[in-house]
Amino acid sequence: MKKGFPKFLLVSLLILMLVISGCAANEVKAPEPKAKVEEPKADPNAKVEAPKAEGPKPLPKDPNLNYVETAFMEKLIKDAKVVSQRTSYDQPHPEWDFVLVDARPKAKYDEGHIPGAINIPFDEWDKYNKLLPEDKEKPIYFYCGGLACGLSPKSAHKAKEMGYKNVFNYQEGEPGWKEAGNYLIVTQDYVKALLTENNITNTELKPYLILDARPYKLYFEGHIPNAIPTPDEIFTEKFLAAMPNDKETELIVYCGGFFCGKSHKVADILTGNGYKNVKVFAGGMPSWVEAKLPVFGTKSSGASFDVAVQGEVNRGLTPGEWQAKMKGNYVVLDVRTAGERENGAIKGSLHIPSGDINKDPQAIVSKLPNDKNTTILIHCASGARAASVIDKIVDLGYKNAFYLKSRIVIDKEGNFSF
Repeated sequence: MKKGFPKFLLVSLLILMLVISGCAANEVKAPEPKAKVEEPKADPNAKVEAPKAEGPKPLPKDPNLNYVETAFMEKLIKDAKVVSQRTSYDQPHPEWDFVLVDARPKAKYDEGHIPGAINIPFDEWDKYNKLLPEDKEKPIYFYCGGLACGLSPKSAHKAKEMGYKNVFNYQEGEPGWKEAGNYLIVTQDYVKALLTENNITNTELKPYLILDARPYKLYFEGHIPNAIPTPDEIFTEKFLAAMPNDKETELIVYCGGFFCGKSHKVADILTGNGYKNVKVFAGGMPSWVEAKLPVFGTKSSGASFDVAVQGEVNRGLTPGEWQAKMKGNYVVLDVRTAGERENGAIKGSLHIPSGDINKDPQAIVSKLPNDKNTTILIHCASGARAASVIDKIVDLGYKNAFYLKSRIVIDKEGNFSF
C-alpha cells in the first residue's frame, strides 16, 4: 500500500500537468481591435450618369435608291424660297420644280417639318399618295426621322412603283436638317395643343414663346392667344435681346400666312443667333382663323381701340374699300418680291419690294409719282408687308396712301381676287 502511493501520486501529477498544458494550448486570444472604418457618405449633389443605351443603327444605303445629303437640301430649298403662293399644307409649292415629302405620321409632321414639305405618311400611303404631282418626271425628295428611319426609303420605292422617274431619299431627314441649324415648320394643330391648360401648368413641360412678326396694328386687331408682338422690321433692334437665355427654348414665329415672309425673316435672325429650337407657323393667321380657333384682339372682343396716333387716318382697307379707290389719279404699288411678281401682277402696277422701302425710304422716292396728291394703293400677298411700309410712304409726303389688309391672288393675265 505504501509502495504504490508514490507511483499513484506521480501519475496524478502527470495527468494534472497534461490538463493544464492542454487548456493553455486551446486558449484563443481575442483579436486586436481594428481601426474604425467609416462608411462612405453619399454626395447628394453628385451626378450619376446612367449607362447610355445604344441607339438604333443607321440603315444601310439601298443600292436601288438615289440619296441626297443635308448640304444639298439646304441649297435646294434656299434657292427655291419658302414664301409661296400655296394656300394649305397639303399643297406643294406651286413655284417649285420639285416636291418634298415627309413620310412620318401626321403628329410628327405637325410638330415640326422641313419648310415646304407635304405629308404623305407611309402607313397611310394609299390614302394620301394623290398629293404627288401628275408629272412623273418631277423630282420628289422623301425624308423621315433620320438615319435609322425606314419610312422614307420605303416611300421612295412606292413612288418608283407608281412610275415616278426622279425619286430621291434624304436619309438624314428632320434630325439632320435641324442639327444643321435650320428651323422647322409647324401647323395650327400643333400650336393649338400648346395652348392647353395642362401644357401651361405642367412644370415638367418646358416653356415656349409664340412670336407675332406682323406690324403691331395687325397684332392688336387680332392675334393667336399667348402670342407677343415682335414686328420683324424692328426685331433685331428691340426684341432680340429679350429672347430667352436658354437657346433650346422653343420659339414659334408666325405672320400673315404662306404668302408672308416676316416670320421666316425672324426665324432666320433667331437661328443665326444660336437658337436651336426655332419653328415657323407658316399658315399663320389665315390658317388659324380658317380652323375657327380663338383669336384675341379688338376684332374678337368687339371693343374699339386706336393704337395709332390720335387723329391718324385709317389706312388699312378691306378689299371693297381698296377697289373703290381705283379711280382718278391713283397708282397701285406692289411691294412683293420679284419672284412673287413673276407669277402675276396687276397691270400698270409699280413694283418696289418692301425690303427696299424699309431699308432706305429716301432711296425709292424717284420711283414714286411726282404728284404727292396721287392716291397710292399698296398691296403685298397677305397685307403684312404692305402694313409695314405704309407709314414710310406717308412720311415721304404721300398723304393719300393706303394699303390692302387682305390676301390677294393675281394670275398671269393680271386678274386679281381676294
